[in-house]
Amino acid sequence: MIISADQLSHDALEALVDEYCLREHGVNETEDPLGPRKLEVHRQLEQGKLLILYTPNNPNQVATLVPREKLSAKELGDGDA
Repeated sequence: MIISADQLSHDALEALVDEYCLREHGVNETEDPLGPRKLEVHRQLEQGKLLILYTPNNPNQVATLVPREKLSAKELGDGDA
């Protein structure tokens, strides 16, 4: 299920952003500082280009950031898939 960023605590959202930056960009503070990447990820969240996918049926109740284009219409709740 897709959840909005305001459903997460500030710390939880920042942890998701950090994890996404490191997973997708392999950021390190020497070659590619984390700060600008985090700002861009927050911007993409605000624009709806990145979404928070929450899996409540998973025993670990995982939330992760996912690019909108990688989700199906069904996952997005856009009707028929």
